[in-house]
Amino acid sequence: MRLYVDEDVASAELISRLRNAGHDVLEPLRGESDVRCWRHAQDQAAVVVTMNARDFVALAEEGEHHGLLLVYRGNDPTRDMTAAAIASAVGRVAQAYPDGIGNEILTVNRFGS
Repeated sequence: MRLYVDEDVASAELISRLRNAGHDVLEPLRGESDVRCWRHAQDQAAVVVTMNARDFVALAEEGEHHGLLLVYRGNDPTRDMTAAAIASAVGRVAQAYPDGIGNEILTVNRFGS
């Protein structure tokens, strides 16, 4: 799966794990607007992975897109998904949607173990 990992979730560990799992991961555009990041991902035919549901869902709802994967974090950091868990869940998404997730908005947490 071709992924754009937004800077709010883009740790070196997560990017490394996703690449090691065979995903094509674009480097995040650090310090750029959400609109610029969204357009970049769409131009590169990449699924966006982000924790910023509010802004990216609004962008996704504007029209056709290559997919949006949302990572939700709660008030208790001990229950939040680790980089390993996120990478594993993204792998499950790729298996469940072998033809891609174009125009889908999915919650990564649902695919966690």
